[in-house]
Amino acid sequence: MTELLLHWEGKLTPIKMFYEDRIHSIANMTLIEQVRETLDSGDPIVRKWTLIESNYLPFLLSFMYVIFVKTVGPFLMKNRKPFDLRKVMILYNFLLVITYFVCVAGLFYVFFTTDAISKVCYPAEVKRNHYTYFAASAGWIIYLLKYIEFADTVFFVLRKKDHLITNLHVIHHAALPIIGWFLFRSEKSGFQFVPGVTNSIVHIVMYTYYGLAAIGPEVQKYLWWKEHLTKFQMLQFIVIIFFVLVLLPLSGCKATKNGIYIDIFFALVFLALFWNFYMKTYGKSPRKKNAINGFSNSIAINSTTKPLKVE
Repeated sequence: MTELLLHWEGKLTPIKMFYEDRIHSIANMTLIEQVRETLDSGDPIVRKWTLIESNYLPFLLSFMYVIFVKTVGPFLMKNRKPFDLRKVMILYNFLLVITYFVCVAGLFYVFFTTDAISKVCYPAEVKRNHYTYFAASAGWIIYLLKYIEFADTVFFVLRKKDHLITNLHVIHHAALPIIGWFLFRSEKSGFQFVPGVTNSIVHIVMYTYYGLAAIGPEVQKYLWWKEHLTKFQMLQFIVIIFFVLVLLPLSGCKATKNGIYIDIFFALVFLALFWNFYMKTYGKSPRKKNAINGFSNSIAINSTTKPLKVE
């Protein structure tokens, strides 16, 4: 037993030292100093890009989004008929799929055709006409998509599907642009490649589902995998938590403490929320479960149990 404990103690030592160093550095700084240093610690080129440079615009846009979908939008639509946005939604969803796919494919191309794989865990300087600039640009486009995805909720408002505008849905969409902004302002290491690509792959599958569902009943009857999409969404959080808590320290990756804490905190929070959503939605009798999956009722476009969209 003693030998076994000593064996595991040796295995866990790198992880323990990894987090002890970061806790010690926090204790020696004031809060204001931490914020100032953190927001100025990202790449100097990337920090000047649209919706990254400003300290206020990401917060303002998220605030305007919340006000519109919770108050202004429903008020304006109160005495109006819902809009028929089926064609718009088909185009919107598949454009998101294409954009995500191009960005992910580009990142994988850089990862496997350059020396990026050997540098992904260390601070890197973004240089023009270099693969670092291309990779950072792909990540920036994915970040901008988080603002475009405000339209998910706007479509609910315009179609008068207010029952789908849950607090969780709104908080989720409003928070993600702020998280992305903070990571771009504070992170130089490429370790966010793993959480970012994992999330983007989920989005490719998810928006493919919504695009197909928007086509109509003739396609919806084949979308039996709605429940599995929610499981896939939860799986990404487990992958991110395992990567950040175990693989990152063991690999010796150099990453900012703030990026690590953000990944862990939001992965845990959204995993819990999605699990709660899953149990409430699918933890029912077989008859109700079949109805949810679209065998008895139309799905995605008209259902009140639409899978949560992960950003």
